Amino acid sequence: MKQMLVVAAVAAVVSPLLAAGPAVAAEPDPLSAVPDNVVVDPTFDPANATRVDEDGNSISRKNPCHDRAFAAIPKMLTSVSGCSIIGSSTKTKVTYSWYRDQGRVGVCVWSKGFNARAQTTWTASGCGTGRRGVVINWGNVAASKQIRGMTASGVAGVQWG
Repeated sequence: MKQMLVVAAVAAVVSPLLAAGPAVAAEPDPLSAVPDNVVVDPTFDPANATRVDEDGNSISRKNPCHDRAFAAIPKMLTSVSGCSIIGSSTKTKVTYSWYRDQGRVGVCVWSKGFNARAQTTWTASGCGTGRRGVVINWGNVAASKQIRGMTASGVAGVQWG
């Protein structure tokens, strides 16, 4: 009789746990790394993001900003998204660099940034064969870097970051 009571008591305690199924860890919110005061742009990719200080220097553990390829033609085109940046304040600036690595025609490039109202702006970043260290206003926005570019004639390959 004692064994029957112990088995019944164990079954009463364990049964609800078994019925509930295995515990599943809740997935973290991908936007949890974005401070409340930061505006999130539709291009933002939290899996490919780095937080930067006002000078555009990474304050995250990783910096996924690697060069991207872009093909420029005689029509304005927008690149695919580059790395995602989380601006730390309204004074944050980011730096773009680009160079023509294919073709013999000149390229004109515009870099994505944001104005004081967190609206997308496209700032001229030079024409020719490339530019380094083009500083663009970013602000307290979480978004992906992008460029726009075109040639006067012909096709050119551009590396940018």
